[in-house]
Amino acid sequence: MLKRKTVCKCLLLMFVVCLLTGCWDRKEMEDKAYVIGLGLDRSKDKGKIKVTMLIANPEVGSMQGGGGSQEKAKEIISFDANDFLTAKGTANAVISRKISYELLKITVVSEEFAKDPTFIKTLYDTIKDKEIRMDGYLAVSKEKANKYFLKNKPRMETRPHKYFQFMIEHGIENGLIPDSTLFRFFKTIEAGNDLFLAMYTTTERQKTPEIKGEDEYLAGELNVTGELDDTQFLGSAVFKNGKMIDKLSGQQTRIVNTLDDTTDIADILINTPDFFSKEKDQMAFRLLKTKRNKVKMNLRGAKPKIEITVPFSIEVLSNPSMVNLKDEKNRRKLKQNLSRFLTSTMEDVLIKAQTELKGAPYPLSLYARKHFWTVKEYEDFNWSQKFVEADISTKVEVNIIDYGKTANKYKKMED
Repeated sequence: MLKRKTVCKCLLLMFVVCLLTGCWDRKEMEDKAYVIGLGLDRSKDKGKIKVTMLIANPEVGSMQGGGGSQEKAKEIISFDANDFLTAKGTANAVISRKISYELLKITVVSEEFAKDPTFIKTLYDTIKDKEIRMDGYLAVSKEKANKYFLKNKPRMETRPHKYFQFMIEHGIENGLIPDSTLFRFFKTIEAGNDLFLAMYTTTERQKTPEIKGEDEYLAGELNVTGELDDTQFLGSAVFKNGKMIDKLSGQQTRIVNTLDDTTDIADILINTPDFFSKEKDQMAFRLLKTKRNKVKMNLRGAKPKIEITVPFSIEVLSNPSMVNLKDEKNRRKLKQNLSRFLTSTMEDVLIKAQTELKGAPYPLSLYARKHFWTVKEYEDFNWSQKFVEADISTKVEVNIIDYGKTANKYKKMED
């Protein structure tokens, strides 16, 4: 009996010892070099790519690093490689810490390389690396990716991961850039039915940009002065079967985001012509999308019919003509004209998608799949071609929830 107790104690002791050995492979945070941004360019050497790594210093800005650290917040290196997976080992020839993609936030590819048919093969390497998360973002830069990272110098954010996090999140919330995660990219490409939009960015500004509406610009066209970074996130790059074919402005991208129920948009600020004045005044509105779109499809005829209804709750922010919006007649006029204006802008984007892009710029095919019993029936239907031929109509349901706080003061001002 005593021997049996001794054996049990030994087994229990061995079990406890095993639990205490769980940190044998532990690595400290400062032992790794975390790549926050990855740049991809076409190399001059055939069969190779130019890899750019934006490496963040985890100690800068942290409690561990303290306030008096003299270390740089980031480091940027570029070199030619066969792929960006084995490039991690090559980078350690100049970087002392072990390269890691665990915190990779954004992958930036140059517009030149994005239009190359071989680009899709390069990007598929992201699936093979277990460190790369599919919720990281894909962006297209006007210039080469290595130049983009070198010229990107945020003034208000020391830590590069926070800079990209804030820029991307706020851009998606107001609809000016798409929610272009790697997961969405591969899901769209593998389905092969719709187009994919990647956020468009650049550090190169036009010298004499044309003055347009607030959301009609593309990255690089917005004329901003002062003490600020040259980087702009605005608009989108259009991909078809893994290859970039076109670009959309901020306004066009915003419209696509409102049509796409899989993208979360907090609120949208827009300008429209003043519907009560012949002058070139502009009215300002806040658009809130609180309900899902209604999509009706009739796919049985020779020419498919698609009806899309988009509901908006709207707040009036400005009224330059000072018209009395307490008057029911003026309210009806505002509602009708606003609905007509929003519907027209949506129809323009869908016409461009059918005639120029030759595909739906968001996963509209998900609604079409519900009309077929089997996958084969859907594949035989040939959605990509049917979308181009379809008769698409849009409708905007306008619900004005706030006509402005100064509506009761108009009569006094007129007097």
